[in-house]
Amino acid sequence: MKRIPTFTNLPWFPRYRTFILAVTTVLLSHGSSLAQSDQSNAIDGYISPFRSIELSSDEAGAIAKLAVEEGDLIEAGGTVARLDDRVQKLQVQIAEELAHTTSQLIAANQLLEKRKEISRRLGELQQRGHASQSEIIRAEMELSIAQAKVLAAKEEKAVREIELRRAEVQLNRRTITSPFDGIVAKIHRREGEFLSPLNPEVATIIQVDKLLASFAIMSNQLGQFSIDQEHTIRLENGSLIKGRVYRIGVETDSQSGTVEIKLLIENPNLKLRSGESCSLNF
Repeated sequence: MKRIPTFTNLPWFPRYRTFILAVTTVLLSHGSSLAQSDQSNAIDGYISPFRSIELSSDEAGAIAKLAVEEGDLIEAGGTVARLDDRVQKLQVQIAEELAHTTSQLIAANQLLEKRKEISRRLGELQQRGHASQSEIIRAEMELSIAQAKVLAAKEEKAVREIELRRAEVQLNRRTITSPFDGIVAKIHRREGEFLSPLNPEVATIIQVDKLLASFAIMSNQLGQFSIDQEHTIRLENGSLIKGRVYRIGVETDSQSGTVEIKLLIENPNLKLRSGESCSLNF
């Protein structure tokens, strides 16, 4: 059987054996220390949505229409759901009729004009000596009452207009809308289900056109970070992306001695997903 030559069988190996072993040991030791150094500077973290809310309603009632499904994109102000609003629509109609009614104000103005004319004629009669002082006083009192009725009618009309706006606000509150551009992550209630003060959640909305990468940094390493400073983040698949420091925690965890920092990641094409793990090298 033919023997396969190895490195140690070379004729010059015995002469340089000690040197070769020493160099090999140094290289292995140096490589190990570099790997440990790189590993010690790599901090694991996770990616979360820039914003996440449990969209709720401050109105109680049954859901008449659900306008979205899980995974749908929704714009700020877009309708998520509508509650039963038949009563509120009737209240708006009543308030509109009352707000647009002018008969009381018209009658008060007509009465005021008549009282002004009476007062004017009595003034002319008084100058010719055909009207007593008591008639003048009574006419002035009735004129003041007519002026007060006009003022009361104007105030009543203003109150009715305010009542109309309140009824419209109550009707609008029956429509649940998204406060920002985002994605419907989860539906909590469906059509026909009742929203109550104890269970007001309708859907979870997340904003992912921007993401936040969170890391726990030792407090003695905070000097290496500043707001808006750019860093490289490694994703689970090994790809590298840029993120800038968005927030640095104001408290140090008493047990771990770490401070949470958040890096902002731009995600306009929604290619990156929240919930994935990542790492930060610095």
